[in-house]
Amino acid sequence: MLKKLKSETSYQLLVTIPALVLFIAFTYYPLISTLRYSFTNWNGFKSTYDFVGFDNFIKIFKDQDVGSSFYNTIYFAVFSILIGIVLQLGLAVLLYGKFKGKKFFRAIFYMPCVISQLVASLTWLGFFQYSGVINETLVSLGLSVLVHDWIGNPESVKNVLIFINIWQWTGYGMVIYLAGLTAIPLDVYESARIDGANNIQQFFKITLPLIMQAVTINLFIGITGAMKIFDMPFVLTKGGPIGASKMLSMTIYDNAFLYQRFGYSSAIGVVFFLFIATITVVQIVVTRKREVEY
Repeated sequence: MLKKLKSETSYQLLVTIPALVLFIAFTYYPLISTLRYSFTNWNGFKSTYDFVGFDNFIKIFKDQDVGSSFYNTIYFAVFSILIGIVLQLGLAVLLYGKFKGKKFFRAIFYMPCVISQLVASLTWLGFFQYSGVINETLVSLGLSVLVHDWIGNPESVKNVLIFINIWQWTGYGMVIYLAGLTAIPLDVYESARIDGANNIQQFFKITLPLIMQAVTINLFIGITGAMKIFDMPFVLTKGGPIGASKMLSMTIYDNAFLYQRFGYSSAIGVVFFLFIATITVVQIVVTRKREVEY
């Protein structure tokens, strides 16, 4: 038995090693390299560079471009998550009931999240640009007064990005909430109705506490996804107009590949990584405390 157990353990280790090597090579090694380069003035191309200590990190807090792109990222993430969570949970509750066609509607709402963000962005670009479908429709309806430069106006461009992001990922969160709702025993609701609880009381006292695991998952996915958004603003606006839609991920990209300041870009990435990690850890701790077992 011992020989057989040792043989199985050796085989498991043997087949695990290649995947482990690839994981370390493409996950941990880049992280360690980024941390090392963040203390240098490497331009990303030369084989030589100098260590500059904490100069890059000090510069981050004085850089207006980093500050404005950080604000844009937080604005985008907060409103995408808040509005998205409400819509996801609302749709899940509506499509949880028994009625004809619910599978069709579930598929319709889930469909956008399987589309590449690049394709989705290019599609919406045809709608929101000044000569796009939305403005042409308004003109044809005699509503020229409502024509607006949706992605060319600093006051509206972030809201357009938020709308597209919510449109694409609402179905994804809805499916997670549906899984949580399906797992709730029906006899819990029957007992609540017998005790005289109405639908609103049942939702806040039973449904919401029992799907907090789904809330934890959706918040985690929403925070990490919204914080590192890059494809959509890059395709739609290139960060414009006048930096109104430039996200922090785009600032990292620009410093690394346009300005050839890879060391400084790495420092921004490290600080951003620590910020996201802190937010997600706090979020997980807070929401996990509110989870209820059933």
